Amino acid sequence: MLPPVTLILLAINIIVFVSIQGTNWYTFGSIPSYLVNDPQMFLVTSFTSMFLHANVVHIAFNMLALVALGRVIEETIGSVRYTIAYMISGLSGVALHTIYSLATGIGLNTPMVGASGAISGIIGLAAALGDRFAYIWLGVQFVFAIAGLSSIAYFAHIGGFILGFLLGRLYRHRMYKDDTYLL
Repeated sequence: MLPPVTLILLAINIIVFVSIQGTNWYTFGSIPSYLVNDPQMFLVTSFTSMFLHANVVHIAFNMLALVALGRVIEETIGSVRYTIAYMISGLSGVALHTIYSLATGIGLNTPMVGASGAISGIIGLAAALGDRFAYIWLGVQFVFAIAGLSSIAYFAHIGGFILGFLLGRLYRHRMYKDDTYLL
């Protein structure tokens, strides 16, 4: 059985994906130019974009990663910390992608969608808690971001990972302070 927050996030993402088919759902993706042109809409879409997915493959990969890592990380750090890490990592991903877009002019009006920033935060948490494979995943993200091989928002992945990693270090320090597990 999945822990409660992972199960809720999985359900929300699937329900949103199914219910938005045939609509103009992409208007709720995070559009970097909104930060300058419509800051209120930027704040709204920074959250809504984390629950939208472009297609079946996109949601399948994100939800597979959510289930595989989410259940372990949620049980390790607790549901409240997991929820905070997931949401803040997603927002960090939006922030870094927006900074990249505004700095380069690339994708200024292209909606960014997906839970990848939040999922990347969970991968960052896994790295901070000792999962060495997570570092390989981060390296691949950097290579693809630099190469610019696709329309994937790699800087959202990197931003989520960095924030998740930092939170993971903080949680790890607090968990093992004075050799006492403090969750």
